[in-house]
Amino acid sequence: MISTKPWTGGTEEEYETQHFGFGAQRLKIAVRQMVEQKITNGVKDMESYLQESLDLNETDKATLTRSCDKLIRLYCERAGPSLGAIDEEIERMLKIPHNVLLPEDEVQLEQTSDSDYEKLKEEVASLRRRVERGALMEALLSAEEEELASVEKVCETAKKDMEAIDLICKSADNSECLKAVQSETEFLCASASFMKKQSDLFDE
Repeated sequence: MISTKPWTGGTEEEYETQHFGFGAQRLKIAVRQMVEQKITNGVKDMESYLQESLDLNETDKATLTRSCDKLIRLYCERAGPSLGAIDEEIERMLKIPHNVLLPEDEVQLEQTSDSDYEKLKEEVASLRRRVERGALMEALLSAEEEELASVEKVCETAKKDMEAIDLICKSADNSECLKAVQSETEFLCASASFMKKQSDLFDE
């Protein structure tokens, strides 16, 4: 209900937060929230007391609630000018002069020499080369890993094929059908040889 500007941050707010642990914007918002909460709690406590003390019907209770809500809004509106004065005081107290240097920023006073700057550039270049080599090595390892995975798949497939062939061979060795086929084949071969001899006799 109390008009409050949203927090926007900024350099001054950040600087104040580093020094005090909070900035002027956050403190002004917190003060407004606290004042509004105090007004609301006070009026609602009064409303509860009146409802308990007086023998009110439902219509009177609703009227009392509406009146208390209006009273809260009125108090919040009337608090605006006073809160504006409080805002100015907060800004005056928390504002850090531009010539004040915080302990966190004292390291910026130290100037970097040309030799230190060149050394830093060399370290950055060395780190960049190490990163590039690491990326290249990772790419090579990934390619090698994919190739090994492909070879493993081929070996696994060949192993399964060999196992299947072994099973077929074992099954064939123990099969009576194969023996019968073999006997029949030998009989046919012998018959063919006998018929060939008879044909040779007739030709003579």
